[in-house]
Amino acid sequence: MTENRDRPHHVRRELPALDTFTVPPRFAGATFGSYQPDARFPSQAAAVERLQEAVRALNGSNGQRSVLGRLRRSASEPDWQALYLDGRFGVGKTHLLAAAFHAAAVSKAYLSFQELTYATGMFGMPRALDLFAQARIVCLDEFELDDPGNTMLATSFVRGVIERGSRLIVTSNTLPGELGRGRFSAEEFGREIGSLAEAFDTVRIDGEDYRRRRFDAADALPRILPSEAVRDMATDLHWDVLLRTLIELPPLHYTNFVDSFETMAIDGIEPIPQQDAALRFVHFIDKLYDRATPLVVSIDCGLHGIFPPSYGYGGFERKFLRCQSRLHEMLAQPLTHARGEDDDPFNGVEEDSDAHCP
Repeated sequence: MTENRDRPHHVRRELPALDTFTVPPRFAGATFGSYQPDARFPSQAAAVERLQEAVRALNGSNGQRSVLGRLRRSASEPDWQALYLDGRFGVGKTHLLAAAFHAAAVSKAYLSFQELTYATGMFGMPRALDLFAQARIVCLDEFELDDPGNTMLATSFVRGVIERGSRLIVTSNTLPGELGRGRFSAEEFGREIGSLAEAFDTVRIDGEDYRRRRFDAADALPRILPSEAVRDMATDLHWDVLLRTLIELPPLHYTNFVDSFETMAIDGIEPIPQQDAALRFVHFIDKLYDRATPLVVSIDCGLHGIFPPSYGYGGFERKFLRCQSRLHEMLAQPLTHARGEDDDPFNGVEEDSDAHCP
């Protein structure tokens, strides 16, 4: 049964431990071997090889960083400093990022770029750099520039961790030189964006969204239920309450919010009228997806109607499309228990362990 624990969640401002930044449950078993390259797109197999070489070089270095070593690479250091995994959503970038994290036998940290922006906003850039510079490798998922603020943040962070001798691997749906395009006046930050682009070696991963191969758009979605059924099967969270919670809760704490539910049952999903709330919902769905939290919903507008075109997709279109794709996958999972067979109607639902492989 869904557990809807008492709120509010209290903001913690002490600096967390490095080992709290790790791969989410959905990708806990991700390895290079379990990635399934699509033979139609040779860049997928090439990306696996490039990442394996990078991790081998990192593991083979002595791992010692002297004062001078924090300012320049020594002969014992790997011959790379930052890799940029570029490709559309659904080609397995996050799987490969998690595989690199697991394979790295050094101090390490894994987080999304959104979590990084929230962490630096809460703790300040100097303290964030002090924390993440403890890692020999930092893995950042969904690297993107949404506004001038996180453009400057990204520039400072990338420069700061590299100067301290750490290595970076990031994923993104946008080429480095095109970051921020369509989201704000990116041309005014050409120098900063150019500096970011020059810091990375780009690893292109071509392909199509694996979910389109696994789940047809016309498939029935057994986890979309009538409103009465959602309220009957679990302690539901009404749509208005969820949106209000996402606005009031710092996004850095969405993971804690998600973890307070065994199953997320959302009643009455409707189109999201404000873009800021829509982007927070995208981040929330990312956390549900990463945590492999079972989801059931009632919805009248269809998945295609959650993000209305009234405020324009623009540079955020890929985020919204990725969110719809992930929702489709989660809602396509079968309900394995009929009502009345078990106290928990979702008990025994197993997520596909290869769901993140292309």
